[in-house]
Amino acid sequence: MKVEVLDHANLMQAAEFIAKMNILPECHIGYLGTSQNDIFQSLEEMNRDAESAAFIVREGDALAGFLGADADLNKGTAELWGPFGQENELMGLLWEKALHFFEGKLHTYFLFADTANHDAAEFASKNGFMLQSAQTYMELKDNSFNGLRKVSLLPIHCHSAFIRLHDALFPQTYYSGKEIIERMNDYYKVYTSLDADGLNGYLYAEYNREEKEGSIEFIGVDPCKRKNGIGRNLLEMAVHDLFVNSGANSIKLCAGTANEKALSIYKKAGFTVERSLNFYKFDIRE
Repeated sequence: MKVEVLDHANLMQAAEFIAKMNILPECHIGYLGTSQNDIFQSLEEMNRDAESAAFIVREGDALAGFLGADADLNKGTAELWGPFGQENELMGLLWEKALHFFEGKLHTYFLFADTANHDAAEFASKNGFMLQSAQTYMELKDNSFNGLRKVSLLPIHCHSAFIRLHDALFPQTYYSGKEIIERMNDYYKVYTSLDADGLNGYLYAEYNREEKEGSIEFIGVDPCKRKNGIGRNLLEMAVHDLFVNSGANSIKLCAGTANEKALSIYKKAGFTVERSLNFYKFDIRE
């Protein structure tokens, strides 16, 4: 079977193929949505991104396999959208194509798959991916918090303190403190908690206007200031702002399954568990 690079003419067919699979726990990949429209928009963005690429396998006129690589050439990393396929052989072909395509440009690949996706687990095991952590995906579909909330956003004079705190708490994550500051706008916000000593905690959230969906990306609290309710206050602030001021219909987040304290806080805030996922990493250098 021949593996092809996905082009613009095949985006809708690919979105339809992925949507039928990604809604199923046994096929689900965490970097993509489950609606065909969401997936199509993601594929359009990937198609416009000169650094990234996607690959397909056909059986006649129908798609039989798909794998996308959302790449960051500066970091040498990529998030894998897939592999999706009905046979392990197809997954292997797609992976070989991706490795060859990005040879010399990428060194690390990330895979985020539902715990029920045993094909992804087998693919990861066969190809040298290492399980990094188990993650719990949660969602809040109504505003559980009543009353007004004062919204405190990151002031300019706290930028350096934020970068230090974020990079110390999350030293090897997908956005550095500097990158988050560069992303900040009316829809990508850093909510903050301040005291006499300065910044003691923050929450970074993003809002998708088209989908009316908020996502909480990071919550960080100064280790010396924990157990004072800072995280919960930040969560209440962000949830209120996303629902009331931005107009979100839902808010999602992902937390480490082993972090029982954080999961308890989110559940008390009204978040419900939607999926459990495994996070894998493949590093050519290791």
